[in-house]
Amino acid sequence: MDLEDLIAASGYLGPLIYAGAYAAATVLLFPASLLTLGAGYLFGPLKGTALVSASATLGASLAFLVSRYIARPAVEERLQSYPKFQAVYENISKDGAKLVLLLRLSPLVPFSLLNYGLGITKVGFPEYVAASWAGMLPGTFAYVYLGSLGKVAADAADTGAAGSFDGVKLALYVVGAGATIWATKLISSAASAAIEGTSAPEAGGSGPPSSNGKRSQQ
Repeated sequence: MDLEDLIAASGYLGPLIYAGAYAAATVLLFPASLLTLGAGYLFGPLKGTALVSASATLGASLAFLVSRYIARPAVEERLQSYPKFQAVYENISKDGAKLVLLLRLSPLVPFSLLNYGLGITKVGFPEYVAASWAGMLPGTFAYVYLGSLGKVAADAADTGAAGSFDGVKLALYVVGAGATIWATKLISSAASAAIEGTSAPEAGGSGPPSSNGKRSQQ
């Protein structure tokens, strides 16, 4: 039994099983892109986006709490290799929600690592959850839409020559996918530019305080 059959056979529990798997993958730092594409294939663009949005926000919230209260020293050590994150650290306290939103829209820091990285900052948990949810929506929709395109393509292939309507539907999906990717890229580029302008590091370098109370120097 493949994943599609398992979800279908689980009835109303299917989305819950999917959400649990997605949240666990996020906390364990497994790439979630395939699961996001899978949501589009299994649930369609709208339901899939809603499901992934809730699941990703749950996983990101759990990772944030683990970082803040359990794994802080390990996270600080790992983030030494991400100077761009170090540069925005000091601005989190005054522009917390804004910077979290921009970081979610931008690809500067990988999604899974960012969840843990933001846990060692001063941003409040409610701000983090709200800004993360909003910032992840464009990318979530783009990936889910691409996954749903795969389902439409498979259905069109199954209908064969008689499926002219499915062919038209597939063409519309392809156009929509291209427009979605283009719009998401524009948003990401704008967010990255905003981060660069907001988070220029101060002279002498700065960064999150390490577990011994000293700040990391760049």
